[in-house]
Amino acid sequence: MAALQATREQTTPANATTPPWVWAVLVFGAGVMLAWAWFILGFLTEPSAVGRIRVVLLTSAVYSVGSAVVGVVGAVGLIRRRRWAGTLSVIASAAMTLTVVGAIAGIPALVGLMSPRRSP
Repeated sequence: MAALQATREQTTPANATTPPWVWAVLVFGAGVMLAWAWFILGFLTEPSAVGRIRVVLLTSAVYSVGSAVVGVVGAVGLIRRRRWAGTLSVIASAAMTLTVVGAIAGIPALVGLMSPRRSP
């Protein structure tokens, strides 16, 4: 029995904890991304928003809303300490960082997610 427990302890990695402020940064970034999408959608009424330009505007707005949704889901997962939350939060942070506007929250969130503290 002791050998089985020792084997489990050796194969189980140390539990990495994410800094507690990361979820708040993700929620803030999601808000910024939603505001950015709303701003972009305002250009759809312009006379020049036809053809390829319209496609680019719609794609950018959908991308922004998508990264906001993934960011909120990742933040909720971090709060609830779900196993998948770290991966989803990294994806959301990277997606936010790819837009210049979302980099305000994406870069700090990535830093917090990539350098977790080890619990004792």
